[in-house]
Amino acid sequence: MVDIERYESKYQLNHVDALQIQGRLKRYIQPDVYSGPNGYVVRSVYFDTLFNKDFYDRVQSLTNRSHIRLRTYPQKPDTISLEYKEKNGITVRKRILPVTHQQALLLLQSDYSPLSNHRDPFARMLYRKMTLETYRPCVLIEYQRRAYVRKENSIRITFDSNIRVSEANLDLFDPNIPMAPVGMQGQVIMEIKYQDFFMSDLKAAIGPHPLRSEAAGKYQRARMIYMSGRNYL
Repeated sequence: MVDIERYESKYQLNHVDALQIQGRLKRYIQPDVYSGPNGYVVRSVYFDTLFNKDFYDRVQSLTNRSHIRLRTYPQKPDTISLEYKEKNGITVRKRILPVTHQQALLLLQSDYSPLSNHRDPFARMLYRKMTLETYRPCVLIEYQRRAYVRKENSIRITFDSNIRVSEANLDLFDPNIPMAPVGMQGQVIMEIKYQDFFMSDLKAAIGPHPLRSEAAGKYQRARMIYMSGRNYL
């Protein structure tokens, strides 16, 4: 299990501004080793309770909230992880548990038995939480990501675009799922993640652009496409 605690902030950009910021950042920060020339695809299935507690916690902007997701990368299909992300005030803690393809298939069927006798206490904690609070898979989200990293303060800056969603088909490993777009065409979500403090040279490289803070994460934005027809508020 990997355990990360850091500060995170999100900003909404248009395509042109995102490219300009990336161009300036390249002087100070390196692309993620997995990025390649065009970035990479991230695909996740999110879990929520029968009454969508995690979704409503986000809608209400609660200071302390969490979500659970099963994540993979189509270009690296053997890399699969179950992630538990908690926001506690101004910091975010993310715990990551690697799982096998067979374990992932069971989790997607709301069978959490692979976690019940796991040697990692974190897995057993998730088993109790997901079972007692009736979690089930509810939405699949996919997007294109460009990522940049710097070892000082574990800095990571990501640019996510072409965000798309499906609630009809939650097969994490099906490459041909029809999906609905999330947000306007050309919209990019920039996320800044770091420990302790953000480096001043990177702040200056980003700074010339007026940034629009993005309170709603991808999970909330994606689910609202379907929940809006259900009078969720």
